[in-house]
Amino acid sequence: MTRVRIGSLALALGLFAAPALAGQAQPTEGIRYGFGGGLILPMGDYADFAKTGWHVMGLIQLPISQSPIHLRFDGMYGANSSESGSGSITLAGATADLLYHLGNRASSVRPYLLGGLGFFSVSNGSSESDFAYALGGGLLFGIGNMHAFVETRYMSVQTSGSSLTFLPVTLGLMFGH
Repeated sequence: MTRVRIGSLALALGLFAAPALAGQAQPTEGIRYGFGGGLILPMGDYADFAKTGWHVMGLIQLPISQSPIHLRFDGMYGANSSESGSGSITLAGATADLLYHLGNRASSVRPYLLGGLGFFSVSNGSSESDFAYALGGGLLFGIGNMHAFVETRYMSVQTSGSSLTFLPVTLGLMFGH
């Protein structure tokens, strides 16, 4: 239940921050690169043996012509402590995502949806690399000549015999033209 509250709090902070930035209208299109970080909220079987963790992320986002669709590549590294108190589980990987912006291009606050495929390495003493997929959404808002974003995704790494599922909640900045 604590994980749900933390995720809800992060989303609420993003939503309440948006009106304060609304006076700074700026297009949300163009080539962007950025970084972010936040929480990893384990789900399903993963939540049985891992505590809430942290992650960092880097990204590059490319517009597709004049459409609201962008191609985004991101890399993530993070860790969760083990529930037993001994050791940690590290996650490192990358995804290629399609991102769909909702609303007006000139809006200073713009929601988006994203989904993609990737490859992640999971390590907790031994290492395993597997296919992953992600679905989620977020809010992007203009701050001067850059953008802030808050997002969450449902991510699933297809490990041998099962899947490792988690929600990264990310707060970050994007730059570009």
